[in-house]
Order: sequence, then structure tokens, then C-alpha cells
Amino acid sequence: MSLSRSQPNTTTTETILPGPPSRNNFSSLDLSSSNLLAFPSGSSISIVDALSLQLISTFPLPPPHSSTSSPALSPFITSVRFTPSPLNRNLLSTEPSSSHLLLAAADRHGRIALLDFRLKSVVLWLEPDPNPKSGIQDLCWILSRSDSYALAAISGPSSLSLYTTSGAAATSTASNCCFFKYEASPEFLSCIRRDPFDSRHFCVIGLKGLLLSVKVLAESENDVVVKEFKIPTDYSDLLRLEKDVAPSGGGVGGSLAPASAVFPLYSVKLAFSPQWRNILFVTFPRELVVFDLKYKTVLFSAALPRGCGKFLDVLPDPNNELLYCAHLDGKLSIWRRKEGEQVHVMCAMEELMPSIGTSVPSPSVLAVAICQSESTLQHVAKICSDAPDSPSAEVDFDNPFDFCDDSVHSTTHMISISDDGKVWNWLLTAEGTGDNLKDTVADSHEIPLIGDNANAVAVTDGLGKESRKQQEFGSGNKNRLPSTLSQDLSFRISLVGQLQLLSSTVTMLAVPSPSLIATLARGGSYPAVAVPLVALGTQCGTIDVVDVSANAVAASFSVHNSTVRGLRWLGNSRLVSFSYNQVSEKNGGYNNRLVVTCLRSGLNRPFRVLQKPERAPIRALRTSSSGRYLLILFRDAPVEVWAMTKTPIMLRSLALPFTVLEWTLPTVPRPVQNGPSKQVLWSSKDQTPVAQDGASTAKEPASESKAGSSDASQDDTAESFAFALVNGALGVFEVHGRRIRDFRPKWPSSSFVSSDGLITAMAYRLPHVVMGDRIWEHTVVGCNNWTFFII
Repeated sequence: MSLSRSQPNTTTTETILPGPPSRNNFSSLDLSSSNLLAFPSGSSISIVDALSLQLISTFPLPPPHSSTSSPALSPFITSVRFTPSPLNRNLLSTEPSSSHLLLAAADRHGRIALLDFRLKSVVLWLEPDPNPKSGIQDLCWILSRSDSYALAAISGPSSLSLYTTSGAAATSTASNCCFFKYEASPEFLSCIRRDPFDSRHFCVIGLKGLLLSVKVLAESENDVVVKEFKIPTDYSDLLRLEKDVAPSGGGVGGSLAPASAVFPLYSVKLAFSPQWRNILFVTFPRELVVFDLKYKTVLFSAALPRGCGKFLDVLPDPNNELLYCAHLDGKLSIWRRKEGEQVHVMCAMEELMPSIGTSVPSPSVLAVAICQSESTLQHVAKICSDAPDSPSAEVDFDNPFDFCDDSVHSTTHMISISDDGKVWNWLLTAEGTGDNLKDTVADSHEIPLIGDNANAVAVTDGLGKESRKQQEFGSGNKNRLPSTLSQDLSFRISLVGQLQLLSSTVTMLAVPSPSLIATLARGGSYPAVAVPLVALGTQCGTIDVVDVSANAVAASFSVHNSTVRGLRWLGNSRLVSFSYNQVSEKNGGYNNRLVVTCLRSGLNRPFRVLQKPERAPIRALRTSSSGRYLLILFRDAPVEVWAMTKTPIMLRSLALPFTVLEWTLPTVPRPVQNGPSKQVLWSSKDQTPVAQDGASTAKEPASESKAGSSDASQDDTAESFAFALVNGALGVFEVHGRRIRDFRPKWPSSSFVSSDGLITAMAYRLPHVVMGDRIWEHTVVGCNNWTFFII
């Protein structure tokens, strides 16, 4: 393995809108102490401000070299980790080592990169070996020296490696870049977590209960101390999954894939207690375990509560004796520690995926994180409020650092991401009466024991001594326990923010075309302005409307239950889309679904609803520039012409052998000759020029000018579309209200003779038509045959 530096990327990535994260990204997420949220989406990494939920940047990881990667694996990013805050940073320096935005990222090809989002470049590459490499399961920064951190990584199913990322490593050889390796086979290693009390110490948990306690004293193999523990747990479900995977994957034991790739729904996570040294919280799919590293024993275990899905992750509260456990079904269970014991009782159950307003089937919660910055401010406020000389606090609503509310004990911000491209910001509030909170103040030397259980008494006594040391270290000589909770607390969770990214893989794209006809159809006298919106149809059936200028999803609509196969704009405020599904392969038949979506009201109105399947699926849609008319093209079936009123009406069915149909492009209004700031709109009836500000340029009463505009909006709404037939003939249909008038087809000049005689591309703007065939010349860029024709 070698280490290499990458040059800064000069190409802009500000206009990249990321897609949704998935389980192929191993539910990776990291939240820095400065509220910067990083999570992977496919092969890209997104940085989001966790408080304002603003997308800051998106960085695509460069693809691997074809000679060193397996073609069967996509370069999904599987782990991201911000560098720890104690690193030296100078905001004015351009050196990578002093950047304030360094991030470690790993992917399914086993590559590890150190990224600088400020410079938009890869600072360091840990290139894989030439042979196909197993993917990375998890990453974690570990303090290896007083001024540098090493990077711990789980590669493949059971390999633990430590890499140096210091400046001296850039000139080192490949042999000492990775200074430590450990193989835990046949265990599947799941995640790595660093000890909050000792940054040199970290733990690794396996799916079957193997626990590794590792301490790094220096960047050498002899200075790494590893201890193995075993947490007893029931992993019979894992054995059944191994049997199911073995026949298709050629055996689990010989697989190089990480644990999350082989068992995506079997999650085992680990977390250190921020209040108690040597205490670990471990969640297996059906069990919550509290483990003591010092006494090498399980202090408490609880089975999965009824009515909720398997455990996904465990998150200890930074300031209070609370545990937050995320579940696969989107629920959040809250556990409170009993006073004097390491016994936790579930006291509340909340939802991280609202059942109202979500699509069916419901999206899945992939990862959850706790904002540390607000917890730090609350911790400082509690310390200041405990000071003996502090004045009596009064509520100041203008002071953001005022937490003196007797009814609110604590507030915690949580960030969750789901596989439909949403980032959720939750506010979890613990409430209780002031008297109950005062009763929780106790002497740290008076910790009650468990009771009759002799083994538990011995363990608790040890924990009590450890607690006294930690309390003296954290708050001096104070006897207050700020993390002790009242039993009368109630919890309430509120959604305070949401960021919508692309909801699924994009299958269709549609751009609105502002036109003079669309403006007059609405009854206005101003030409339509360019709308910076793009509609995207997705694989999951949703339609995302993207604001291009803001590089953000402005709205998302759940429209279809299957892939969106066609999407068009109806003017500037409505969308028409279609999807279909085949009834049966033996008998044939298709269920076509057409829906009109209003962007202003958010309503979806299906039309052309049939009771029986049709023999032909919809092939494409063509909408006029004003949005008044729609062409529905079928596969081997007549074309239908529809008037898109409030209740769409079919005007005519055209049973002609079309090869291509296109509506006329919108006309461009000519500017005023005397003034550059105005445009003149000509009424077709009286030929009176009307200024863009609505006043008549001629010396006529204002009422006559308005009448002319009204007549134009009602009568001058004819639109036409050009078509080509299989014999090469060209024709035009004109639609005026509910009447359709056709012109006699014309033939292009003899110079346009394609090898197969089919016109497959066309653009139409009165009175010209540009056409092309399906033959593409590879030697010369361009179409083999094309012509410019006048109707």
C-alpha cells in the first residue's frame, strides 16, 4: 500500500446536487463539533450545516483505476470521519495540514482518502494493492502522538488496520504507511469508536460479540496493545443469514466483503459512556448491553422492546444519563439509568419517520447523530448555574445562552438521514417540574447500591469510586450530579427542520419553456420570464423540482408507485407524467397511469383512468409550449390529442404511422424600437401595439386596449405541431380550442434520403422545421443526414 498526494481540483463542484444515501453506503454519517454534517450519497460526499440545514458542498470521490478495481463493484463510499478538533488549524493558510475542513473517506474498493473540502481536492490517497481489495467497513481517528492522529480502519470482514497520516508519511515507503494490522477471523467486525476519556484508546465490536480494546502508544506495531473480550449474545439469526448467503456468494468464510455488505440489516453498534469511564453501550439486533471494560463483565442487558424494529444504533446523551436507541423501523427508544445502578429502563418511544406525508412503502432511517455543540453550551450553563456566587437567574428570551427554564430539563438536537434523500433535524425536549429537578441533587459520596444481588453490589461499589473520581475531575469539589434525572420527566420530540435532496435515481428530466402564448393564456400582458426550475422524474415514482439558481430541491411530490417513464411541463405551474406496469407476461396488457401535478397546490390529479389493461404502453408525451394541449404517444397504437383543461378532454385520435412529433417552439417577442426597456405585444385582431406595462401606445382609450388584450387571450390560442411519417412525408396539425385542422403533408427535397427512410428528430418553429435521422456518423461529429425545411 502506498501513500500519494493529489493536486487541487480546479473544476467546480458547487452545482452538484447529491442523490439519496442508501444502505450501500453502510449508513455512514459524521457530525463534527462545529455542526458540520458529512454523509455519503453513492460515490459523492455531502457537507451540510446541521443547524440551518443548508447544503454547503458536494464532493465526488474520483473513480478508481480500472486495473486495480473490481468491475463488479460500484465505488460506493462506505465511511466518512471528520478530523478531530485538536488538530492544528490556521484558517488563513492554504496548507492541507492546517485546513479547517479535513475529512477521511473510504469506499467499497478499499481506498482511503483524506479530503479537503475548502480546496476541493484529495490531500492524501491510501491506494489499494493491484489485486482486487475488500471494502472498508468503518473509520476512526486515534491519537497516536501528542501532535498527530492515526486512522483506524476495518477492511473486509475481519481486518483491523492503523495508518499514519502525518506529514512525514508522505515521503515514507509503502511498508510503514500501515504500521499495524490485526486479523479477527472468523468474526465480522462492525464498528470502531474512540474513548472520550482517552483519545489513544478505542474499541471494536463484532457481530458475534467479539470486543477488541486497543490502545495506541506510538506509531509502531510494538506500541499497540490489544485486549480481547467476549460479550455473550444470541447470534442465531446471524447463523441463519450465513447459511442463506453461502449458496449464492460461494461461502461467507471466503468472502472479502465487509459485514454491512453481507448482512445489511444486521447491525451491531458500540458507544462509550460520556459520564462513566470504561462503560460501553452495545446494541445487537435484539439486545441492549452495558459492558464494563474494567471488570470485564456485563452489567446490564435488555431484550428488544415489543412493537419496535431491531436496534440500529445507540447514542448516549452527552449531558444526561440517557440512552437513545434508533431502530430499523424508524422509531427512537429513550432509556434512563436508575440512580446508583447501571440498569437502564425504557421511558419513552418516539418516531423518527412520520407516518403522515410519507410515501408507501415508508422510507427507511439509515443513521442518526446528536449535535454536540448545543449540548456543550448546556453543560457550560449548568456549571455556571451551580456556582455558589451566581445571581438568581431570570429568563431572558433575547439571550441564546439562557437555559433557565424550570420546566425544561434538557434539549437535544438530533440529525437523521433517510433513504429518500431527506435530512431531518429533531429537537428532543425533556420536561419536568422544578421541584422534581431539585430533588435530584445529591451527594456524590452517597450512591445507593443495587440491593440483595451480591455481585451487583461489588460492581456498583467500584463504579461509585470511579464516579467520584470523574466528578472531581469534571466539576471540582461540587457535590451536584447534573446528569441525574428525575423519574417524572416527560419527553417530546419535534421536527424543526428538513433538507430535501434528490429522492432517487433520476430517470426523466423536463425543463419549462416560457412563451408569449403561455402568458396570454393566463390573461396577462407581460411575457413569461424564464423560470429556473427543472423537474426530475425518479425511479421510486417521485417528482423532484429543482431550483437551479439555488442548487436545491424546491419541492418533491410522491406521484407514482413505480418508475416515472415520462415527464413534461404544462406551462410553468403544472407537470404531467406517466408510468406503466405490465399486467402479465403471458397475456400481455399494460396499466398506464397519467397524472397532472400542480406545483402551487401540490395536488396530483390522475386522468384517462381505464378499468381494463391496454394492449400498448405509453411511449412518450409531448406538450405544447402554453401547456394547453398534450400528445400521448403509444407503442403501436394511435396518438391521442388532449386539451389539458381543469378536467382533461381527449380531442382526437390520430391513427397515422408517425415517426416523430414536435410542437412549435414559442415565439420570441420583438423589442420596442424607441425604448430598450419595453416590448410590444401585437394583438391578432386589431393589430394594436400594446406596451409591456399594459398601457396602449396608440392614442386610444384604456378600455379598448384592455378589450384587445382580453380578445387575444381568448381567441388567439391556436398552436400547431409538426410530424413525420414512415414514408418521409412531413405535415402539420393546428389545434385551435377543441378544433383540429390538418395541412396536406409535404415531402422534403430529394437530398434528404436516409438509408432507412425514417425521420427521428425534429425541431419546429414557424415556419421552419429542422429534421434528422437515426444514423449517427462516428467519424465526424454530427448527424449523417439532416435538412432545413420550410413549411
